[in-house]
Amino acid sequence: MIVHGDTEGAETLRRNLTDWASDMHLTAAGASAELDRYVGYYEPYATSHAALDRDRAFQDESRNATLTLAQAITAKRNGSLIEAGLGLKDVRPK
Repeated sequence: MIVHGDTEGAETLRRNLTDWASDMHLTAAGASAELDRYVGYYEPYATSHAALDRDRAFQDESRNATLTLAQAITAKRNGSLIEAGLGLKDVRPK
């Protein structure tokens, strides 16, 4: 889950989206696969793409989050990604 913003709310949005994914019983890839950052903080929206292009650290962090997700997918396919509580019965099914 990679979320970026230019003024405020990026962390809140990331948390809301990860909570929503969890509610749908999607498997989290781990904390390293979740990223929220501000890019071009309070800069004009029209030029925010330039700030994103310059932000090499954010690009590297995004790459690491993507690699973490890829590793989790591989582990899931190989049966080595453990999901605690997976076999428990949902007492309040939707």
